[in-house]
Amino acid sequence: MEVKTPNIDRLAKQGVLYKRAYATAPICSASRSSMITGMYPTSVNSQDHRTINMTPLPDGIEPITTYFRRAGYFCSNGNSHNMSRGGKGDFNFLADNIFDGTDWRQRKEGQPFFAQVQIHEPHRDFVKDKEHPISADNVTLPACYPNHPLLRADWAMYLESVQACDKQVGIILDRLEKDGLAENTIVFFFGDNGRPHLRDKQFLYEGGLQVPLIVRYPNHFKPKVVKKELVSLIDVSATSLDLAEIKLPNYLQGNIFLGKKASKREFVYGFRDRAGDAVENMRSICNGRYKLIWNRTPDRPWMQLSSYKKAQYPAFSLYNVLYKKGELAAPFNQFMVATKPEIELFDLKKDLLEFNNLADSKKYQKIKDQLFQEISTQMVAFEKNRIPEGEKTIEKAKASSFKVLCRKNKNTQSIIYSRHYC
Repeated sequence: MEVKTPNIDRLAKQGVLYKRAYATAPICSASRSSMITGMYPTSVNSQDHRTINMTPLPDGIEPITTYFRRAGYFCSNGNSHNMSRGGKGDFNFLADNIFDGTDWRQRKEGQPFFAQVQIHEPHRDFVKDKEHPISADNVTLPACYPNHPLLRADWAMYLESVQACDKQVGIILDRLEKDGLAENTIVFFFGDNGRPHLRDKQFLYEGGLQVPLIVRYPNHFKPKVVKKELVSLIDVSATSLDLAEIKLPNYLQGNIFLGKKASKREFVYGFRDRAGDAVENMRSICNGRYKLIWNRTPDRPWMQLSSYKKAQYPAFSLYNVLYKKGELAAPFNQFMVATKPEIELFDLKKDLLEFNNLADSKKYQKIKDQLFQEISTQMVAFEKNRIPEGEKTIEKAKASSFKVLCRKNKNTQSIIYSRHYC
C-alpha cells in the first residue's frame, strides 16, 4: 500500500535525509523545551510534561531565538493552517517574548528570519484524507503491534493524517517559492517526538524517540543525500545558529551536524518523567547499535494509567481487554507485566522492535556496563538543574490530567527555516 507524501518526498530529494534522528524526549513539551534551548530537558528543569511548577531558565541560558534576534533576525512561530495565528509553544519554563510574531511576512523588508511553522498533523486526533483514503484492509502494521482490526483501522487513520501533514508541507514550501525565498532559506523538517501510538510516544523505544529529519539548503548541501549517523534534535539548535554564522553560546549541549564545523555524535540520550498522570523516571542511551534504557521507577507498570492514552489510543483499552481474556499473545503481552526491569538492553541491529532484553545475558555484560557507566556519569551533569516534583504537585497533575485531554493539541511535525538574506 502506498502512502502519498509527494511534498515530503520532494523535500527529501532536494535535501539531506537523516535516518537516525532522535528527539530528546518522547513527548512534545519536554522535547520542545530542549530544542528551543539546545539543552537536555533536565538541564533546564523541563522534563515533566506541561510542568506545573515552572521555573525560569537557569542563569545564563537563553532560548536560541534570543541569539537570532541579537543578530538582527525576525523570529516567528506560526500555525501552518493559518499563519496569522501563533503556533504551538508548549515550553516547560518561564520566559517572555520568545518570538516576534507568527509569520515571516511580518518582518521588515530584507530582514533575515528564523521561523517555526507548526503542523498539527499527524498528532491525534487524526484527520481524514478524503482525496486519498486508506483502507484498513490494505495496511500492514509494524510488527511491534498485534494484527488486530481495530489497530489496523487506527493505523490507517494515522497514515491518512500523515498525508494531510504532507499537504501542509507543500503549502509552506510553495509559499517560500512564491515569496522568492526558497533558494536562500534553510529548511529543517522534523517531528518533535515519535509516533502517537502505544509503546511509542511517552516511551524510550525507537517508536517514541526516532523522528524524521530532512534539511534542505539549495546550492549549499548536495541533494538526494541519505545519512545514517546519529543526530539529536538539540543538534538542530546548535546547527541552525552555526549556519546563520552566529556565535554559539558555550553551554549548548547539542552538536553541529552540518557545515564546516560538523562533528559526529557518539551517543543519543532520551528522557522521560511525568506525562499527565503517568509518573515515570526513565533515561536511555544509544550508540547506534545498542540501546540501554534505565528504568529508575521499575515498580511502575508500562501500562500504568495514562488518561490521555486511555481516551485517545484504541490500543490502550484493547491490550487490557485482550490480556484479561488471555488473548494477547507473546511478545505483546510483555508490555502488560506489573513491574519493569531496572535495565533494558537491546541490539537494534538484530532486534529493532526491542522485544528481546539482553540485560541479563553474560554475552552482553560488557556493552551493558559500558553504556550504564556512560549514562550514569552523564546524568550527574545533565540533571544538575532538575527539580523533582513533590507529592502535592503530582496529585494536582493527576487530578487535572483529564482536563488536559480536552485541549486541542497541535503537533508533532515542525519545520524551522533558519536563514534568509535578501
